[in-house]
Amino acid sequence: MLSFTPIGYLRCNRNYHQEQPMQGVLSEAEGYIELVKGHNYEQGLKDLDGFDYIWVLYVFHHNSNWKPLTNPPYSDGKGRKGVFATRSPYRPNPVGLSCVKLARIKGNRIFIMNSDILNNTPVIDIKPYIPEYDSFPGAARGWLENVRKERYAIVYSAEAEAKLTFLRDCKIDLVGVIDAQLAHNPHDQTRNKFIESENGMILRFKSWRIGFIIDADSVAVNDIWSGYESFTVPLGNDTCEDLAVHASFCRKFSRKC
Repeated sequence: MLSFTPIGYLRCNRNYHQEQPMQGVLSEAEGYIELVKGHNYEQGLKDLDGFDYIWVLYVFHHNSNWKPLTNPPYSDGKGRKGVFATRSPYRPNPVGLSCVKLARIKGNRIFIMNSDILNNTPVIDIKPYIPEYDSFPGAARGWLENVRKERYAIVYSAEAEAKLTFLRDCKIDLVGVIDAQLAHNPHDQTRNKFIESENGMILRFKSWRIGFIIDADSVAVNDIWSGYESFTVPLGNDTCEDLAVHASFCRKFSRKC
């Protein structure tokens, strides 16, 4: 029986998969890997700071099952794909692999950028990215050759900007959710990303609601509001702190929630 012990954990401000795009190259998220002390892992970082990118192997710690067939973020219109032909996190062994930009190293912390890894993810190994060994620009891309990728610009109304700023001050950053869910293939109905309303479409994230419309080449985010009707008990997996933010948000923007 094989077993692995984490060498460290990823620390960042994104805790939910909806906040991260499907690949790190599409992400603006930053964070750091904090190595476990007492094992001399810091010595293993010697000479790593000369590389621009690193491979991070980690555990999909939120997953408890696997799926032989999966629905990848981009589709060629020909149905589900075998898990081994995708980057799906629902794997027999929940091992993830991401190439991230190395920013700097300080002590037992490796600061990274362009990461699609979630907060508190157990890290099991780190390897340098070496262009002449790891890059094959002309390689066949399998079923992805027939995929149409759409990239939409995100445009915010003044009201949405004000609400995002307020929430960011409350340690809630919805920008990652909006970018990950709406900037890439927003028309993909297989993802169940949003619902339609009289005034456009609504993206739901936890107890927050984001109103938007899709134009020719952009997504216009018009409004953000709370999903609470009263503030007696937290909804879903919200905490009492989340509930307090919702109440403060509704008082600030004088809107019935």
